[in-house]
Amino acid sequence: MLAFASSLSTAQPPKSNVKSQQEHPGSVANPDRDIPTKLKSDVAPVFLVAEGLNADGSLIGNYKRGLRYAIDYFGNYGPYYIYLLGPSSEQNVREIFRKRAEIRVNPRASATPKEQMEEFLNRPNVTAEIKAVLSGKAEGGLTWTQDPPLLFEDVTTNATERDRNPIENTWGALHEYHHVFQIAHCDTKQKRSSDKHINSWMAEGMATYSSAKFMENLGLVDFEDYMRQLRKSGGNIGRPGINEFLARTKEWRLDEESYWDHNGPSPQVYYMIGAWATAYLIHVVGVDEKTVLKEWYHDIPRMGKSAAFEKHMGVSLAEFYKRFDQFIRTSDDDAAMRIFGSNPGS
Repeated sequence: MLAFASSLSTAQPPKSNVKSQQEHPGSVANPDRDIPTKLKSDVAPVFLVAEGLNADGSLIGNYKRGLRYAIDYFGNYGPYYIYLLGPSSEQNVREIFRKRAEIRVNPRASATPKEQMEEFLNRPNVTAEIKAVLSGKAEGGLTWTQDPPLLFEDVTTNATERDRNPIENTWGALHEYHHVFQIAHCDTKQKRSSDKHINSWMAEGMATYSSAKFMENLGLVDFEDYMRQLRKSGGNIGRPGINEFLARTKEWRLDEESYWDHNGPSPQVYYMIGAWATAYLIHVVGVDEKTVLKEWYHDIPRMGKSAAFEKHMGVSLAEFYKRFDQFIRTSDDDAAMRIFGSNPGS
């Protein structure tokens, strides 16, 4: 028996390293499909929680605190499964992974359900996840399926840390759900540089900005202090911070996609400088916050990323990169923070 399974009623209004690694990259979108209609869901998110966790209900409660807010803002997309795992019982962990495999079965596939389940459970990345859970390693992030059934998963291999840190637990829920919304409106079979997909800075930077802003709206963090810390120390993303990165990396581009590689300068550029690029759109260009975080995505499947960006932001991507590059390279901390004073886009 699974230790705990719960759903979140969408009728209710609203990490040490806040990351959203795509462990099983795939596509939940097709440019010829009515994406918002197809992936918007009436099904509440489902939690599958390992034994030994959530004893007092706070692990789920603090996750739901962020998830409710995000669903109220972006809409309910899914199906969405949240796996909060831990090493207390190997049998229970393997039961949950079998349930995960069962959920992924495509009844129209030529392979039998049993064959599909065994294929999933024997994938190297899945066996590595099980090993991480049983050894107590904290890994995971958002995943999604490439083929039917289309679904999203937030997998935490050691949710003990989330249980101990309610602030980061809520924060992570907000960050990952923004990715759910983003993925529902782009074709992730394409390269990130493709016009049908979004760049890494858009995915991670906008989710870093939104989750911090929403955390402030929930009364849990100081948003402006967080944005300052991204410059000075990297905040909860980790070093190097923006200032350190810019001081040691003279040649970089916001739309460069190679920073995920081990030999690249640093993937933090997508999160931290991406968050400041988002802030620049809202507080300097003067675009409405909801347009930047949400509305422009609806046009990506039909128009493509470049045209949708220019339509909603009022500036081409090329011109935006030029303006923002000058801003982020030449502004000291105090000068940069002054963009929040007039707050034209909120």
